[in-house]
Order: sequence, then C-alpha cells, then structure tokens
Amino acid sequence: MRPKEFDLLALLAKNPGTAVSRETLMAQVWDENWFGPTKTLDVTMAGLRRRLTQAAEESGRPCRLPHITMLRGHGYRLERCS
Repeated sequence: MRPKEFDLLALLAKNPGTAVSRETLMAQVWDENWFGPTKTLDVTMAGLRRRLTQAAEESGRPCRLPHITMLRGHGYRLERCS
C-alpha cells in the first residue's frame, strides 16, 4: 500500500461509518496548503479501493473487509463490515 493510501485508510478508520469531507481528507492527508487538483484525492482513493478489493478476494472472506463509499459532493465513508 502506498503511504497516502495508508494515511487515507487510517483517517477513515478512525471514524468508521462517518462521512469525511474532501476538504478534511485533503487537509489532513496532504496538507492544508495543498494547491494541486483535488483529483489527486480521487486517484489515490481509487488505488486504495482496488487494494482493498484485491485483499478481500485473496482472503476468501470478502464480507470481513470494509469498503469505502463515495458520497457525491461531500467526501468518503468507510463502511463497517457486516
């Protein structure tokens, strides 16, 4: 897992089931003074989701691993395992 992917997962895991805004993710994972495109967040999140999906498939127990939901216009939420 890449460092920024890990940082995103750690931040989302602190509050599972709670929506985290794009602004919060950008400020805490990159830097509050980040001037690049927020598309960086989307690309990094896509990589993290791929890694979680791959880990779920390899484990043979996909329902045991959480997944990340995008909340259009707001941010992301780490869904609790059911």
